[in-house]
Amino acid sequence: MAKLTPIPASVPISAVIAALAMACVAGILFGIWPAWRAARLDPVEALRYE
Repeated sequence: MAKLTPIPASVPISAVIAALAMACVAGILFGIWPAWRAARLDPVEALRYE
């Protein structure tokens, strides 16, 4: 990017690490945790439709 424009552009390594950490937290919170809760349910009760 610096070679194409006169504006200096860089990404600090701390921003990359923070983004990866937040992506891991979001993946665990919205993926693994609900799946773990669903796996503990009784299959008959989980499939029952009212």
